[in-house]
Amino acid sequence: MVVGILFLLFLALLALAVPIGGALAGVCLVGTDVFGIMKPDLYVRTLVTAIDTFPILAVALFMISGELMSKGGIARQLFHVAHGLVGKMTAGHALAAILTCMMFGAISGSGPAAVAAIGGLMIPMMSKIGYDKTFSAALIAAAGGLGVIIPPSIPMVMYGVTTGVSVSDLFAAGVVPGIISGLALMIYAYWYCKKTKPVIVWDEEEKGILTIINESKWSLLFPVIILGGIYGGIFTPTEAAAVAVFYALIISIFVTRQIKIKEVPQIFVESAASIGPLMFVVTAATVFGKILTLLQTPVIVAEALSKVTNNILILLLIINIFLLFVGAIMDTVAAIVILAPILLPLVEAYGVHPIHFGIIMVVNLAIGFITPPIGINLYVASGISNVPIMQIVKKALLPMVALGAALFIITYIEGLSLIFA
Repeated sequence: MVVGILFLLFLALLALAVPIGGALAGVCLVGTDVFGIMKPDLYVRTLVTAIDTFPILAVALFMISGELMSKGGIARQLFHVAHGLVGKMTAGHALAAILTCMMFGAISGSGPAAVAAIGGLMIPMMSKIGYDKTFSAALIAAAGGLGVIIPPSIPMVMYGVTTGVSVSDLFAAGVVPGIISGLALMIYAYWYCKKTKPVIVWDEEEKGILTIINESKWSLLFPVIILGGIYGGIFTPTEAAAVAVFYALIISIFVTRQIKIKEVPQIFVESAASIGPLMFVVTAATVFGKILTLLQTPVIVAEALSKVTNNILILLLIINIFLLFVGAIMDTVAAIVILAPILLPLVEAYGVHPIHFGIIMVVNLAIGFITPPIGINLYVASGISNVPIMQIVKKALLPMVALGAALFIITYIEGLSLIFA
């Protein structure tokens, strides 16, 4: 009864356009003061300890490195490599855009950052050479979601912090699912261009792939250093995030020369403006999760679902549908912090590996990046392209289907997530 009241209050606050952090904090106050679920001193202590952890620092650092890469010209170098690999194929530029998002995701960990960096470059370019602008915006919005599936990934860090699962193992587990999701979008882009036959006018000088790789070698070394360092045991994911910030600074200032030293403080200020609200969401969501635990919500959910089915295949289908809905209405980080402690014990009881379930959650919520009304990638792409958001939503339906097909494969073939984990 109390759980239902709290969730209804939360949804009501969201409907009133209250920011998600404020909505969560308000619900927590009601749970503490009205229902007496949690003592005030525990409330305050949980707020503080929620972000007083070493792995959480990785989230802030990856956000800073993403901001540096967005403004440092690294996206352009990655695109030249991607275009050199697939640019001559049917839908070459669309495929290159997806591949660029995948490479950018391997160094940024953020979906919206990938859309901002790659979309700012690719959407104007693709519309100029003959692609439909709405198609380009929707494709980049969808491909930007790959940034949180391919490691490093901010949502994976949050899942690891919340559940105690190794973040390094989650990063390793995300490689194959990320590639599968990227291939699903590539198949869609190829089919779309084969069907619509856009007339492409591309008159830039074509260079050999070895020349392109040599010119972009410092940007290409980025994922090698970050992921190689993590998997090689040289540094932790949090230390990797710090290295990412340092390396992004070096590349952006001295190699691409897109950022001047005097501009660095302002970039850090802009990053802080994004990090602050996210950290507030994390703290409020952690308290809300604690309240749900005190109310025995995991037990209630487990009992309710066990009455529906004892078949793990059907259970995973129900959870996927639920997570897709949650991704459409809730911030990704908040959804993970609140729901992972509730759902993980349930699926573990059926033999689902916690790392595999983490990947399932992340892929589901990545699709939420292009699902209205939250769909933050849609808003970023709309702002870049000046295409009305509902037009982008219509064009994003088939990319969502493609990602949904990838999700189905990833969900039911557990080994894909555990190959490297």
